[in-house]
Amino acid sequence: MYSKLAHKQYSTVNISTVDRGRLLLMLFDGCLKFLKHAKVGLETKDIPKFAKFLNKSQAIISELMLTLDFEKGGDIAKELDRIYDFMLYYLTEANLEKNPAKVQKVIELLETIYNAYREVIEGETKQVSATTNESIEHEKPIIPKSGSLNVAL
Repeated sequence: MYSKLAHKQYSTVNISTVDRGRLLLMLFDGCLKFLKHAKVGLETKDIPKFAKFLNKSQAIISELMLTLDFEKGGDIAKELDRIYDFMLYYLTEANLEKNPAKVQKVIELLETIYNAYREVIEGETKQVSATTNESIEHEKPIIPKSGSLNVAL
């Protein structure tokens, strides 16, 4: 019991302190995980499992749609909105037809978008890290007249 509580508290702190890019990647990770569980549920004829994880993945895709900024995102935001809408439609069809191939198609689409976001976000993180390290390396120590050494960062 304590282990579950500790994990939940850790997850809450982790989510509340993560930057927006990492949070977006966490949403994609969760959605992909849920879709894979839904597909397994469908393939094993475990309909309650399928329904549970399908609903969770649809909720995340809906949230991704709601977070799109059409003013800043322009055409990219519009296209992502269309893709997310298609995913929701396709998952509804997968549910009606009990078709795991349609769930797999959504997984593939979502993985493509996830990988693109990951490259951009990790690229920005590496760029910020490199800039920070570069600026620290160029800082010079300040040597006061008293003879003690202080390093300005």
